[in-house]
Amino acid sequence: MEGVIRTPSIGHFNGDQPDDAVECLNRDGVVAFDGLWPVELISRLEHALRNMVPGAYNSRAPQPEDFLEVDTDRINGLVPVAGAMRECIDLLLHPTLLKLCEQMLGKDWVFESFGVISSFPGAPLQEAHEDSPPLLDGGQLADALPTFALTISIPLVPVDAINGSTEFLIGTHRAAAGATRSDTFVTSWLSPGDCMVWDFMVRHRGQANHGTTARPLLYITACRKFWLDSTNFRPDARKLVLDHKAWTLIPQPQHKRFVRARSMPGPRSAARTLIRLSRWYAPGLHRAIRRLVRRPERIR
Repeated sequence: MEGVIRTPSIGHFNGDQPDDAVECLNRDGVVAFDGLWPVELISRLEHALRNMVPGAYNSRAPQPEDFLEVDTDRINGLVPVAGAMRECIDLLLHPTLLKLCEQMLGKDWVFESFGVISSFPGAPLQEAHEDSPPLLDGGQLADALPTFALTISIPLVPVDAINGSTEFLIGTHRAAAGATRSDTFVTSWLSPGDCMVWDFMVRHRGQANHGTTARPLLYITACRKFWLDSTNFRPDARKLVLDHKAWTLIPQPQHKRFVRARSMPGPRSAARTLIRLSRWYAPGLHRAIRRLVRRPERIR
């Protein structure tokens, strides 16, 4: 009806609508998918994460690798795809997400990182932000560039008005290019099995957690092949780690998506690291180790 202003909202889609989701994501900067995975799978992953990374549920427990405190009572940490967490391969390789990433990021897109974002009880409302600085500073050209990275957020518990969702300013990833934008934050509640996908440049913030338990979200970063996340991690961070069995679960055609992944450290890599450290910091010990390795006879 003429004169009626549409209230902005986050578009919701199912697994059979990747093309419609791409159109909405390009326009709004954020979309949600309903029921991409069975609740039972998410429940198993929630249990596995609780055992592997207790710091995602309790701020006083051991924290994830490459732990980063985000504002107050929030953490961002990397999670290895190993052990019981190997089922995360089913998250990374969901056909709907693969198709969406290819249309948004080009045929050579790759996975950049995988981890957990957790909001603890008492976490306040975040400041609005983008996930990365723009590729180019200022001007319409910066906002007119195609999407270079996506965040895929997967809740492990129901996300609601109590524990706080993520809210967005629709269209702000293209604001300077003349796209429709809103000054009103919008959000959407999510259930286990759902996910939310947003452009790295759309402005957003985490809502306050007014509940009594943590709100953990697994997240995946997918990006164009030329881009590296140098803002949210230290340079040598292990942003995507898989153990050997996880590698075997990845079909050969999808190996190209994991070119930045590192293998889970094992006894051999630990031994190599010890030898390197001894060579750099204790050359005398390193020479002794080399003599022992080269001498097959019994040491006297």
